[in-house]
Amino acid sequence: MRTVMRFLFGGWGRRAAWLALVVFVVLQIAAPALFAIPRLALFDLYQREAPRLQHDGSVVIVAIDEASLKAVGQWPWPRQLMAQLVSKILAARPAALGLDMFMSEPDRSSPEEWLTAAGEMPKALGEALRQLPSHDAVFASALRAGPVMLGIGGADEGVSDTGPLAPFRLFDPLGAPTAPAALPKFKAALRSLAAIDTAARGHGMLSVVPDEDGIFRRLPLVSTVSGRLAPSMVLELLRLAAGTPSISLYVDDAAARGVEVGPLAIPTQDDGSVWIHFSRSDSRRFVSAADVLAGRIDANRFDQKIVLVGVTGLGLTDLRQTPLGFMPGTEINAQLLENILDGRLVTRPAWTRWAEPALTLFFAVLLIVTLRLVRLRWQLVLALTPIAILAATGFGFWHSLQLVDVATPALGQLLVCVSFLAGNFAETDKQRRQLKRELEARKLAEAKAAGEMEAGRRIQMGMLPGAASVAGDRRFDLGALMVPARQIGGDLYDFFKIDDRRLFFAVGDVSGKGVPAALFMALGKSLCKSYALRGTSDVAEVINLANVEISRDNPEMLFITMFAGILDLDTGEVQFCNAGHDTPYLLHKGAPPEAVLSQGGPPLCVMEDFAYVTETLRLMPGDLLCVMTDGVSEAMDPSGALLGAERTQQILAAMPTDVSANAIVDQLYKAVGRFVAGAEASDDLTVLAIRWNGPSAP
Repeated sequence: MRTVMRFLFGGWGRRAAWLALVVFVVLQIAAPALFAIPRLALFDLYQREAPRLQHDGSVVIVAIDEASLKAVGQWPWPRQLMAQLVSKILAARPAALGLDMFMSEPDRSSPEEWLTAAGEMPKALGEALRQLPSHDAVFASALRAGPVMLGIGGADEGVSDTGPLAPFRLFDPLGAPTAPAALPKFKAALRSLAAIDTAARGHGMLSVVPDEDGIFRRLPLVSTVSGRLAPSMVLELLRLAAGTPSISLYVDDAAARGVEVGPLAIPTQDDGSVWIHFSRSDSRRFVSAADVLAGRIDANRFDQKIVLVGVTGLGLTDLRQTPLGFMPGTEINAQLLENILDGRLVTRPAWTRWAEPALTLFFAVLLIVTLRLVRLRWQLVLALTPIAILAATGFGFWHSLQLVDVATPALGQLLVCVSFLAGNFAETDKQRRQLKRELEARKLAEAKAAGEMEAGRRIQMGMLPGAASVAGDRRFDLGALMVPARQIGGDLYDFFKIDDRRLFFAVGDVSGKGVPAALFMALGKSLCKSYALRGTSDVAEVINLANVEISRDNPEMLFITMFAGILDLDTGEVQFCNAGHDTPYLLHKGAPPEAVLSQGGPPLCVMEDFAYVTETLRLMPGDLLCVMTDGVSEAMDPSGALLGAERTQQILAAMPTDVSANAIVDQLYKAVGRFVAGAEASDDLTVLAIRWNGPSAP
């Protein structure tokens, strides 16, 4: 369980992604209006990419267009001319005729209105004019002749409306039907003159409200005016075409579920609206009012069709923005009528309220689980894959005329992905800063350690005597060199005069390297020097005493190989003791190097009670004794080959015999350097060379 939790919630990236997902899904369910803009933009994309391809001609728009205005005159037209237009259309037996307008003022060209405005005139002329019928009466008479609908405009202020409206029957499964609260509401209505308004068989609402962004994507079928249910222009025309006296409104849970007009059952959204499946504006849907008045229209053009009369002339058109561009309001109503009559209505199913958050949750969880399993360059591909699947899903549902919002789930995927990457970046940045601090601390510690090591190296090198400390005695010549493999080495050399006649010298090699070896080296060197200067004249006794003392406290189990000797400067005799050290070489003039063989013994600290013995060696004037550590013979080249004793002797044999002891040391060191050819030193290197010049050298 702990492993699963660590896998799901481990790391800042996953925790940030989970937090973003939870917040997003809660908002998607509780406040869907927050995502209205991307949702509506997606629905517009559906319309633009897959519009309705054609219409069947069941709805015709008689357009008061530019040609009509040019032929008849400016708008508004006299009412008797409108009466002619209505009569000619009704003569062609339409299923219903809708006038996308209302006429709230008297016709100023009507005889009675003209008489009122004309002032005094001949009595006979006035009487003749009074005998003429009112244009409004003529228009009202034309309206009574067929199934004609007049428009009603909703108003937020004014006298309560009591005009005629189609009756509604409410059906509620709970048995207490009330008008849905989400229906559009108007306090008052703008109607045509009473004589005209009462002459029409139908009255439909013309007022509609666009979506939040000002685009018309759907139209309400039902509104309330002064507390009464009122049908829209589309619904009223369908009622007239069906010849039914009333409209049924189905309500469930205080929300509209659909309307029924005769044989037509139309599902609606909660607010009584219906989404429109738009086709592109088509001139075949329109006929010119001028052609109707002139009788140039085929009589069958209006037969059993729903006919709309609307103004489309330039400057008069009620243009409204739709997903497919600007359209006259009359054409938008015509498109919805075509959708309903064709039986192919766009719906936004109720199940999308939960299905869309479920899509968000499913793909986001999938992303959170899988993003960490792929490399960074594949994470973008993985993040785009759900979006592609969602897009295909959305268009798939659209082809069945169902509006499914996949834009909001896609935004959820992007938010989760961005949160995941941002969390990972923050965590990586934190780790980078932490590593930087650790690196700086390590560098500081290393610099401090390096400084301490350098100080230790200086102290160690300062403990080694220089040739100048015994200079001025022509009986011998001395050269010494110690090069540690690291900053601090475990090799040692020492030389000093015990008295005017005797010279003590020693070369040692401590097992190991670094600080422990250096400290052990310092201890061994100090003890040997102390015993030699206290009057212990036998070199073996010096080594024995040092061995006992060093072995007494050696927790690291280190040991020292050492070659120590005392040179009698008057006779050339060398008393020496070899404690497990490499064999020294004796260089004679005109002869090859000679290994100084000895009985010797183990390194110091190997056997505490071992009794070392003193051995002797006689030097002739000019002879040179060269003592070195195994850093010379065990020097390795880049291939791992050792210099070895044979090559060491060859190097010593090739050296001139008349050079100083210091030159011998220097040339031997350079020869070793040429052999290793830049390879890392494997051990400390120490060389001590002493030439005896004779008892009374010049």
